[in-house]
Amino acid sequence: MTVATTITIHALGMEHRARLMQLARDVSFAEGVRIFEEGQHADRFWVVRTGTVSLDIPVPGRRSAVVETIGHNELIGWSWLFEPFLWQLGAEAMSPVRAHEFDAAAVRDLCRSDPALDAAVSHWVGRVLAHRLQAARNRLLDLYAPYGSGTWA
Repeated sequence: MTVATTITIHALGMEHRARLMQLARDVSFAEGVRIFEEGQHADRFWVVRTGTVSLDIPVPGRRSAVVETIGHNELIGWSWLFEPFLWQLGAEAMSPVRAHEFDAAAVRDLCRSDPALDAAVSHWVGRVLAHRLQAARNRLLDLYAPYGSGTWA
């Protein structure tokens, strides 16, 4: 089963994207760098400029399962928006990555001061979250479901 098209930062309107980008800081990650681990404090997030990042989930007794690959203009991380602000997945640079980094507290403060921006960012991140959950579900079914067991409701 194919997951719907990814949700990029362009899902935000130009005005909201411009406001958000005022808080961006350029960063880079070398290939193989762990960007974050599941359970760590989620105090920032990134939008990929170049390169690719894998999102993974620990599987007891096995290697972590890669559930999605993130690329150009895509959001790395959604856990920064929802308490308790802990990463729900892990992330690793699969190639050299350049990204825009955002301080989560500063973005949440900006959103609190602008209800329209808050709604736009919440909607964008919510769409990304829904997409990531579907991708994780599909990947885990591919890896671990008994053959012919059908799909989950």
